[in-house]
Amino acid sequence: MRLLTLILLLTSYNLISQEIKRIDSDSSSINYSGKHFLHKWSAENTNISGLVNVEDENIVNIGVIAKVADFKSGNSSLDSNALRVLEALQFPNIIFKSVNIDNQNKELQIDGLIEFHGIEKNISVIAELTKIDDMYRLNGEFTINLSNFLIERPSLLLRKIDDEIFIKFNLFY
Repeated sequence: MRLLTLILLLTSYNLISQEIKRIDSDSSSINYSGKHFLHKWSAENTNISGLVNVEDENIVNIGVIAKVADFKSGNSSLDSNALRVLEALQFPNIIFKSVNIDNQNKELQIDGLIEFHGIEKNISVIAELTKIDDMYRLNGEFTINLSNFLIERPSLLLRKIDDEIFIKFNLFY
């Protein structure tokens, strides 16, 4: 179902002289990290789905889906609390779809939409594209604010976790 959604998103564009490549789930990952005044934490998702639309060796469109439940921190208590706070049963997926990509050598300015916790927001990301053997790697980082997605931040010792979450991605295709 996730793959079908991405195919429909990407095939709405003219496909002449274009090639659609699948993101390699075995190599790709998305990490997030957050802070509270007492500690920091992070989690990783290595089960990423997505498609990359390439024309003349330039990325012209990209779509990525990550399940909230696939982010693992190594701490089952933290993971179950994250699923509850993020309402993963009601909003199981995080979806990114590009709107515009500006290719400048090996650096890409990617403007798109991210859907998280049922809310869609514009986002702009700088990513680096490198060729490694017979694969391409697209990596970058950005931040989001939980409050922008109406996520109620949990508190510990009467102090809420920081609003800003740091995201790092490594996508191979």
